[in-house]
Amino acid sequence: MRAAKNPHTHKTPSISDNPPSKKLILIGHYNLANYLTLLGLLFSLASCCFALMGTLKTAVVCLMIAGICDLFDGFVARKITRTDAAKAFGVQLDTVADVVSFGMTPIIIAFATVSAAWYALIIYGFYILCAVIRLAYYNTTAPDPANPDPSNPDHPIPEPPPPPNPRPASHYRGLPVTYIALILPVVLLFAAEWASLSALAAVGVLYVLNIGIPKPKGVWYAIFPALAVLLILIWCLR
Repeated sequence: MRAAKNPHTHKTPSISDNPPSKKLILIGHYNLANYLTLLGLLFSLASCCFALMGTLKTAVVCLMIAGICDLFDGFVARKITRTDAAKAFGVQLDTVADVVSFGMTPIIIAFATVSAAWYALIIYGFYILCAVIRLAYYNTTAPDPANPDPSNPDHPIPEPPPPPNPRPASHYRGLPVTYIALILPVVLLFAAEWASLSALAAVGVLYVLNIGIPKPKGVWYAIFPALAVLLILIWCLR
C-alpha cells in the first residue's frame, strides 16, 4: 500500500529544485560592464605575449588599455541595472581578471624585458602575493548589501559578519592594483633595472598598507584616461 504524502513535510530547496526561469546556453552573466572586464583581460594577454616576444612598446600600451577598461567597468556597472546575482558575478569576474591583468602581466613584462635574475624573482614573488592579498581583501570588504547564491537567486547566502576595520565608501584600503597600469609605464621609460624592480616592490607594499586611498570620481574619470592616452602617445613616439 502506498503511503500518503504528508502535506506538512518540507523539502529543503536545492539548486535543481529552483531552475532559472530562462535557460541560457552559457553560464555567467553578460552585460556591458563585464564585457569591458573581459576586453581588458584580452589586452592583458596581448601585453604578456608582446613582452615575451620582446616588443616592450606594444606590451606597455596594451597594459595601459587594460587599465582604462578596468577603470570604466566599475563605473559602467554602477550605471546599469543588474540583478543581485549579476552583481556578485561581476565582483568575482573583475577580481579574477585583475589577478591576471595587474598581478601577473606586470611581472611578465618585467621578467621578459627588465631582469630574470634571482633577486628579481624574489621581488616578483613579493609583488604577486601583495596583489592577491589586496584583491582578496577588497572582495571580503566590498559594500554589497546582498550576496546571493548566483545559481539560486531566491535563496541568498547569509551575510558574513562585518570586517573589524571596514573601509569608508569613499575610500579604498590600500592602493588599487589598477594603478600599476600607470606606474609601471612611467618607470619603464627610464629603462633602468633598479627603478623597475624598486617600483614593483614599493607598489606591492602600498597594496597591503592599511591606508585610505580616495576612490576616483567626477573629473578623475577624465584625468586618468587622459594621462593614459598621454603615456600611450609617449610610448608610441619613443
